[in-house]
Order: sequence, then structure tokens, then C-alpha cells
Amino acid sequence: MGKNLKGKECGKGIYQRKDGLYSARYYAKNSKRKEKYFETLPKAKNWLADARYEERHNLIVTSPDMTVDKWFEYWIENIVCDLASNTKRNYQERYKWNIQPVIGAMCIDDVKPMHCKAVLNRMETTYAGSTIRQAYITMGTMLKSAVMNDIIAKHPMNGVRYTKPVRAVDDIKYLTVDEQEKFLEAAAQSRVLASRTT
Repeated sequence: MGKNLKGKECGKGIYQRKDGLYSARYYAKNSKRKEKYFETLPKAKNWLADARYEERHNLIVTSPDMTVDKWFEYWIENIVCDLASNTKRNYQERYKWNIQPVIGAMCIDDVKPMHCKAVLNRMETTYAGSTIRQAYITMGTMLKSAVMNDIIAKHPMNGVRYTKPVRAVDDIKYLTVDEQEKFLEAAAQSRVLASRTT
């Protein structure tokens, strides 16, 4: 058992360093040592208990060669699984059509800001600003979750900016009253024609 600077026992896998931080560590199933530092003993104990629980129950395999695809699959099924179905669908669509083709096969640890920016740049000419923003949010949320779960050390979206403006309300054209009446007449006419042919 490790000890703090005063010689008091901290618990198995935890000790206090000379700089005052508490080191919590354990060996994963692949024999790789996992270690993290904390300012307080309770935080170190909580992290160690959670990490051992995840390891024991195979909640996620955090191998050095984990791909973005593998993380997205875990993230969508286990971390954001309680979101509204529309939100999940938006995440899945933006990932499949825009994010996956660029970074899906990459090792998640190798993803840099330039790769994230490349996803957005490829969308510039063919997608509306609102759709690009959805991809930006999906990628940012997914990768931030990877940082929070100790899959990666640094958020690869840091410094990545989204600049294409979403269409302003005054850019949207509304039908005049006259145009609305013509539209309703045309819709009624087409309904009448449709009912005659059936």
C-alpha cells in the first residue's frame, strides 16, 4: 500500500508524490500500467475505483490503436444512448456522411486539429451552414467525451473554428399573401385531380 508524505497509508495503488499530487495506478488486462495524478486523495480513490470497475466489466477496451470508428460506436451506444432519437440520428448521419470518410479509420490518438478542420472544409461547397454546424457539434461532443473518459489526453478540436454563417432569418424568403393564396389553390387543384384518378 502506498503512503502520503506524512507516512499514512493511502490505499492500494495510491501514493502521494513529493510535489503533493496523489498518484493512482493499476495494471490493465493487457499488462499496461494506467496512471493518473490528482490534487486530492478522494479524487484519486474515485478514479481508481471507476477505472478498475470498467476494466473488470469490459466496459470499453482502451487500446493504443483504438480507431475513431470504434470510439464513435461505443460513444453512441453507451454514452449518449439516452438522448432524444432525433439527436442521435443527427449524430449518426453527420458521422456516417461527413466525419467517418475523413477520420473514421484513424487511430483516435492521432487525430489533430488539422484533420477535424479537413472534415469541415470538405463540406463547405456542398452543405448548408446549419448542416456543417451539426457536424462540428457531433465531432466536438464525441471527441470531448473521449478526453473526459481518458481515451485521449487532449481535445483535437481545440483551436478549430467554424466560420460559415448559418442563414440569417432575413435571408429566408417568405411567401406573400397573394403567393400563399395561389399556392393553396394549386394544392387544392392537385388534390382534386388526384382523387379523380384513384
